[in-house]
Amino acid sequence: MSPPATYVLRLVIQRVRDGGNPPVSYRVVAYPPPKGLTLRPAKFSSREQLLECLQSVLPDLDQNLQETVASTQIAFAGDVQLSKAQLVALGIVR
Repeated sequence: MSPPATYVLRLVIQRVRDGGNPPVSYRVVAYPPPKGLTLRPAKFSSREQLLECLQSVLPDLDQNLQETVASTQIAFAGDVQLSKAQLVALGIVR
């Protein structure tokens, strides 16, 4: 049995101030879309929700991300290798 296909994507985590309720949310965007998949931004209503999801999907992501997410507009931007299951878990695959 072959391992699941993986895709190298640029993952960007943004802190968004939109004046809504809650006033700050977090968006995860990945690009370019792999052939045959449609990607969409995933929105998280709290920092805790975002970090919990990231920890379950990408446990090796930098531990300093927790502090960065709280203090900057772009909390993370980097190339990551993800499977379709991980993309679905992040909420960015339609």
